[in-house]
Amino acid sequence: MRVVVALAVEVGIIALAVQGAVTGAVALTALVLAPAGYAFSYVRRARPSIVLKVLLALGLVVATMTFLQTVRSVTTVDAARIPLSGLFLWVQVLHAFDVPRRRDLAFSMTSSTTLIAAAGALALTTSFVWVLGAWAALAAAWLWLSSAPRPEQRAAPLAIRTTATGPRPRLASVRSAAVAGIAALCLGSALFLVMPRLPASLLRTPPFGLGHRTPTPSSTDSVSNPGLPSAGGDGVVDFAALGYPGFSSAMDLRARGALSDQIVFRVRADQPDLWRAEVFDTYDGSVWTASDTRASGLSLDADTQSYEPRYPPMEAPLPPPFSNEIVQTFYVSQAQPNVLFAAARAEKIYFPSSGLQMDRYGSIRSSFLLDEGMVYSVVSQVPVVPTPLLRLLPRPNTDAPSLARYLQLPSELPQRDRNLAARIVGDADSEEEAVVRVQAWIQQHTGYDLSVPREPPGVDAVDHFLFDTRRGFCEHIASAMAVLLRAEGVPTRIVTGYGPGERNPLTGYFEVRQADAHAWVEVYYPRVGWLPYDPTFGVPPAEPVSGSLIGADVVAAVERLIREHVPVPLKDAVGRGVHAFVAAAPLVGRWWPVAVLAVVGAALAIASLRRRRRRSRAPRPPDAAGRAFEALVDALAAAGHPRPPSQTPSELLASLPDDPGLPSEVLGEAGIVVRTFELVRFGDPARRPDDDAVERAHEAATRVRELTRR
Repeated sequence: MRVVVALAVEVGIIALAVQGAVTGAVALTALVLAPAGYAFSYVRRARPSIVLKVLLALGLVVATMTFLQTVRSVTTVDAARIPLSGLFLWVQVLHAFDVPRRRDLAFSMTSSTTLIAAAGALALTTSFVWVLGAWAALAAAWLWLSSAPRPEQRAAPLAIRTTATGPRPRLASVRSAAVAGIAALCLGSALFLVMPRLPASLLRTPPFGLGHRTPTPSSTDSVSNPGLPSAGGDGVVDFAALGYPGFSSAMDLRARGALSDQIVFRVRADQPDLWRAEVFDTYDGSVWTASDTRASGLSLDADTQSYEPRYPPMEAPLPPPFSNEIVQTFYVSQAQPNVLFAAARAEKIYFPSSGLQMDRYGSIRSSFLLDEGMVYSVVSQVPVVPTPLLRLLPRPNTDAPSLARYLQLPSELPQRDRNLAARIVGDADSEEEAVVRVQAWIQQHTGYDLSVPREPPGVDAVDHFLFDTRRGFCEHIASAMAVLLRAEGVPTRIVTGYGPGERNPLTGYFEVRQADAHAWVEVYYPRVGWLPYDPTFGVPPAEPVSGSLIGADVVAAVERLIREHVPVPLKDAVGRGVHAFVAAAPLVGRWWPVAVLAVVGAALAIASLRRRRRRSRAPRPPDAAGRAFEALVDALAAAGHPRPPSQTPSELLASLPDDPGLPSEVLGEAGIVVRTFELVRFGDPARRPDDDAVERAHEAATRVRELTRR
C-alpha cells in the first residue's frame, strides 16, 4: 500500500511539473525526496522521534514563509495558483518523512488528490486526461488495499468444511470491482455533465502575465506580423501556415494559401464571440486599408490595474440592457502580431505591459508581440440589440462627413454591382431589413471555396466574385456584402480577427486555431453604433454559456482526443464509431438526461430482480443438529425470549441466565443443543458429534420446550 501511495504522489508531482507550476529542478528534487521519505518513514515506523517532527515543522514554516513571500507579488487570484501549488508540493514531500501508520497513508493519498487538482486547474489541454487516468488507477488500487483487513486482524480458522451447493462464481472479486468502477464512472460523468461552469465575471481581477519569455518589442505605429512571408513579384502577400495577411496594414483579396490547424491561443470566456483585431474602411477594387491610422495611448487605472479605452461617439459601447459583459482571458500558444484580440468594445484591458495604443476604430496595439505563454484579459460590452428595435431606427444620414469613409466605393466599380444591390434590397423598410436581405442573398447564391484561383489582373475582386465565380473565402464573402450595402447607402467596414474556435468541454476553454483567422462585416446603425454580421458562418449568439450543460460537446472532444493521440490503425477503426455518435449528438445533447435515467432505472430493476430470485430460492434444508437448534430457538421464543437475527448461538446461550422468566434447568439443556450445533457446523470434522450426540441434542430441545410450558 505504501508503494501505491508513493507512486500516486509521484504522479501528482509530475502533473504539476508538466503544467509548469514548478521548475524542473524543484520537480526533480521532489521526485527524489518523496519516495526517500516514504522509505525512511517505513524503516522508522516503530521508533517515533520528536526531533524529526520538530525538523518537519520547521520545514513547513520555511515553505509557508516562501509562499507568503512569493504571493505578495501576485496581482490576481488566478496567478496565485502557481505559488499555492508549490506550497502543496512541499507539504506533501515533508509529510512523506513521517508516515508510520495507515491513516497517515490516507492523508498522503488525499494530499496527492490536491496535487492532481492543482495541476488540473492549470491544465489547458485534454492531454491531462492521461495523467489523471494514471493517478485514478493508483487511487483505485489504494482503495482496494485499504479496504482489506490487516494480516494481524485476520482470525486463523481451526478448520474449514466445504459443501457443494452449486457452481461457484468465478472472478467474483474482479466482477464486483468492475461494477463498482463502472458505477463510480457513471456517477462522476453525470456530475461532470450537469455541473455549471463558473462565470468568469465573478473574478475581481482577471489574470495577465508575460509568461516565461522575454517579450519581443514591436512598434505601435503599425501592426507587426512576423508570420507573414515576403511579398511576391506582383506585390501580393500570400497566406503562410502561421501568418494571416489580414493582420497587417491591408487585407488583399488577391492573397491565396492555406493556414495551419495549430492552436494559436485558448480563451476562457462566458460565451463564444468573434475575436476582433483590425478594421478596414477603404476599398480600391482589390485591397482593403484603413483611411485613418492615428492612434492614442491608453493610461493605466491605478484602482483597477487595467487600461480603460476612451472611445469616440461612433465606437462607444452600449449600456445594459443593450450590451452583454464578456470577461475573456487569452492564453497565447503561438506567437501572434502585436494586436490584441478581443470581443468588440473592450472596456477594461488587463495587460502585462505598458504602451498600449488604440486607433480610431477601437483596435488595440501593443508595444510587444503576443509571444507564446503571454496571458491577458479583456472585459468587453458586446452589443445585444433586439431585431424589432433595429427596424425602428432611422436610416443613417449618408451626407454626414463622419460616414463618408464607410460609404466609399472605387470609381471603377462596374455598374452591374450597383444594379445587383438595388435588386436585392428592393423596397426594404429599414436599414436592418436591407442588411438581412443582402446577407441572405450572398449565403444562398455564393459558395465557400479555399481553392478558388486568383483574380485576373485589372479586374475588381468583388465584381469577379459576384458575377464570374460565385466562389471564394471569407474575405471575398464579407467584401461582397460590404460593397453591396455601401451601394445602397448602408455604412459598412471590414473586420479581421479570429472566429470563436471550438470549446473543449473538458477544460472549458475555446481553442482557437490559425485556420480560424476570419473576416466579417460591421454595419453602422444610428443611435446604436457598429454591429457585426458574418455572412460566411454567422455571428455567434450573444448568450452566456456559464451554467449551461456540456452535453454532446463531450463527443466532439473525445473525437479530437482520439485524432491527436491514438495511432492511425486504431484511429480509423474508432473514428467510424465516433462519427456515428457525432451524427446523433443533437439528439444526445437534448435527451441525455432521459437516457441516463433509463440506464439507472434498468440497472436498479435488474438488481432488484436478482435479489428477489436469490430470496425466492429454497433455503438449504437444515441438518439434524440444525433442526435441534431451530427447535430450541422456537421454544425460547414461545417463552418470551426471542433470538435477534444478528445473535450467534453462543450469545443466545450467554443471554439465558439474565432472563428471570426461564427455569434454571433450561440453561443446561440449551447448552447441550448449542454445543452440538456449533461442533457440527463449525468444528473440526474429525471431532464431529455422532448420531447419538445429535439425538441427545434433540431430546434436550424437547425438554426445553416442556420446561418453558410449565
